[in-house]
Amino acid sequence: MKNRNYISEQDNSSPRGRSLENDFKILINDERFYDIALKCSDGKTVYGCKAILATRSDVFNSSIFNESAERNNILSFDDINSTAMKVIMEFLYTSKVGNLLNADNVVEVYYASIQFDLIDLQDHVIEFTKSLINEEVDIGKKLLSECVKKFSLKVDNEMSQILVNCVSKNKLEKSEIDSLSLEGLRYLLEKTFDTQIPFATPEFNIWEYSLIKAIKVVVKNETLVEGILDKNSFSPCEPQEAEEIKNHLILLIDYINLNRMDVEEIKKHVEPFNIHTINKLKDVYRSMAENEESGFIRGIPIFRWKDDDKNLVNIFNNGFTVETVPHNPALRSFMDREVKEVVGTFLQPKSILGDLTFKGKGVYEWNILIEKLCKNIYIGIVDIREDLTNFSFSFSNFSFTDHRGWVLGSDGYVYYKNEWKWYDSKFKEGDKVTVHLDMKDRTCAFSINDNRKPLVSEWKNIPSRVYPIVSLGYGSKVTLIY
Repeated sequence: MKNRNYISEQDNSSPRGRSLENDFKILINDERFYDIALKCSDGKTVYGCKAILATRSDVFNSSIFNESAERNNILSFDDINSTAMKVIMEFLYTSKVGNLLNADNVVEVYYASIQFDLIDLQDHVIEFTKSLINEEVDIGKKLLSECVKKFSLKVDNEMSQILVNCVSKNKLEKSEIDSLSLEGLRYLLEKTFDTQIPFATPEFNIWEYSLIKAIKVVVKNETLVEGILDKNSFSPCEPQEAEEIKNHLILLIDYINLNRMDVEEIKKHVEPFNIHTINKLKDVYRSMAENEESGFIRGIPIFRWKDDDKNLVNIFNNGFTVETVPHNPALRSFMDREVKEVVGTFLQPKSILGDLTFKGKGVYEWNILIEKLCKNIYIGIVDIREDLTNFSFSFSNFSFTDHRGWVLGSDGYVYYKNEWKWYDSKFKEGDKVTVHLDMKDRTCAFSINDNRKPLVSEWKNIPSRVYPIVSLGYGSKVTLIY
């Protein structure tokens, strides 16, 4: 019978006739208007009003007025559960979904909205999904796994694209337990294998992550997992377990490019597991010998700033923005050479590294937005072996006599240690600085607001492995933009 408590509550808060949305929302729970049953995939039944459903949805209109449904007043949905159906009903009755959407049902609701061809609801779900994945990295992995499971590995819709882009921008860490399924990982690797979207995980780290993911699906004993990884071999586990792990990896290896790895990485950490055929490995080694090695990472390399000195540097915006705290002007009043080290620490440009090592033979670039500029900013690359704690400080004029790595200064000069050259590329607040790094030819150039300058011809000693670096005067702020 009629849910009298619900109706009474609605009547008190909003008398009939004042809000079409509230009036129709009452109908959702008013049994007097139920004239069709919707049997869902989880065995539960949701009830509705034919007139509203048929008027609001072409799909329902076609389904309701076929001979079988008219006779039985029952519709069955083998792939839509009751939770998603209730959201569909809320939307069809009120054009809104209230607070019914959450991380546990958003994929199911999106699937249902496509089945019922509800474009506006799809748009709403997409915007909600974007807000979810901005809250926590693992939510994107969870939703991608659910999306692939619900739609299949052939899926290619707006939600799958958003989720792939989200997961791609965050490094896959082998040491973390996350929600990305093997099917979700396979889909991610397939969709990003040869595309130019921002990607955070080097190819070798993809292999490590995939290997551990496959092992942990089969092996639940952590000691045994560690034994497999320590020996770089499946020998510690049972033959049946080894075979099962290999079967999982075989589904992934076509989407992991060995040409993006170092020879030593392949020999020590890939080849011993006997996943790839001998001919495949021979082809890879041959291409490397012929200098056909690809870049170390797929897509557009994406990195974040890292720093352990939390008292002097603020890193936020998901790691893309770094800001140095303004120093105390009173420090300049110290003239006693005994406090030189303290003053130097606070007045030197603070160097911050990116969390990605650039290597291999690829050509890379990244963009940095200058949001605040205090004193000077230096942007470029640095040898991964560089000791950033060692600096030369002139106490007499509070200046520095060397620079970290190969950098462009906001004063328009390029620097390497004690050497500098006019580069005619000053930059200021609001400007975009682009670093162009060619690791095959070991060259570097810069652009200011897309105005590219020539290669720095004097830089002939760029090493095989470098970090991105910025050195900021205190109070400066920069953001990586992709």
